[in-house]
Amino acid sequence: MMSLNKNKYLQQVLESYKMKHVSDLMEKYIEKREVVKDALAEKFKEQIVTRAINSGSYAKHDAINTKFDLDICQPFKRNAFDTLEEMADAVFDFFNEEFEDDDLVAYATRKQRVSTGITFVIDGDEIQMDIVPGRELSADDYVDTHRLNLYVRPKLLEPASTTQTNIQKHIDLVKGKNAEREIIRLLKVWKTNKNNKKVKSFYVELITIKAFEKCSDVPTGIWEKLEMVLEYIRDNVQTIRLEDPANSNNVVSDTMTDSEKENLHWDVKQMLEMIESSDDNLKSYFPVNDEFFEEEEDKTDAALDIARSGIVQKPWCRF
Repeated sequence: MMSLNKNKYLQQVLESYKMKHVSDLMEKYIEKREVVKDALAEKFKEQIVTRAINSGSYAKHDAINTKFDLDICQPFKRNAFDTLEEMADAVFDFFNEEFEDDDLVAYATRKQRVSTGITFVIDGDEIQMDIVPGRELSADDYVDTHRLNLYVRPKLLEPASTTQTNIQKHIDLVKGKNAEREIIRLLKVWKTNKNNKKVKSFYVELITIKAFEKCSDVPTGIWEKLEMVLEYIRDNVQTIRLEDPANSNNVVSDTMTDSEKENLHWDVKQMLEMIESSDDNLKSYFPVNDEFFEEEEDKTDAALDIARSGIVQKPWCRF
């Protein structure tokens, strides 16, 4: 049996999850996002610094077409509200009580930790949008620094709090990092396929970028890059400290408990061992999106596979 060309297969996976395959749907969603931005600008025109900005995976260009965010962040002036809680509640109250749209699922408006969540149904497709309100740190500070303070609602035993963020920094974090973004997308495919909600997308982005930074000789093949990152996660997930680049006090690695980190360690360890035992196991961890996948016969690639079947490429990278 001819062995799987892992690099070619992973390229097919990435191709099948590209956003271009859902461009018609995205056009409708983006149009609705502009409606929400317009509504915010009109309602809070005297209180906002600027029109709402895009955030989430789509803004970072590391989204996959089975799960993506069309989230927005609304920057408010420093003196717009007396407290951050008032700001957060004002945005929720607006969408819960005043905002009207034919596609809006009104009863689904929800208070979330740092955002107001709203749901639309457009041509039978459901889309959820998070609106994150943030207040500039000091008067006229946002335009130069893009820094914002957010209100964090209480959850279970955790009291209400505040946190500082910088959405533009989060976007710039992955800007121009094409190789890292490919691996981030693949890990999101694995995460979505496994339904692993404990591992946040921001965590995936940070640890992937860290793995690339720590490798002195990054390999060229996409499988070798993925293997490098998986090995880094396996070896470091239980001890690494990952800080939000916009706020060093926000330790992103703390969003996972010790037991969740241990589970991730063992999941990745087992994954690497299973793929080592059989290349075809790669398909169960990183499946193509069947809706947008067409398998092609390529005799040249098949011949190359046979020629390379005796070559074992081992890493290059020692962390």
